[in-house]
Amino acid sequence: MNCSELKEEQILVCEGCGFELKVVNECGATCCSTDTCCTGNITCCGEPMKLKK
Repeated sequence: MNCSELKEEQILVCEGCGFELKVVNECGATCCSTDTCCTGNITCCGEPMKLKK
């Protein structure tokens, strides 16, 4: 997942260590259209973080 795909209130979790990130504000179209956004997967422990179910 990269930040342009995340929606407010979603939670990313690291399957390796259990670290969690909660989306407080969405990235928005302006940020992502200017290439200032993250463009790769958000990682922790060397692996992409997943959406918490």
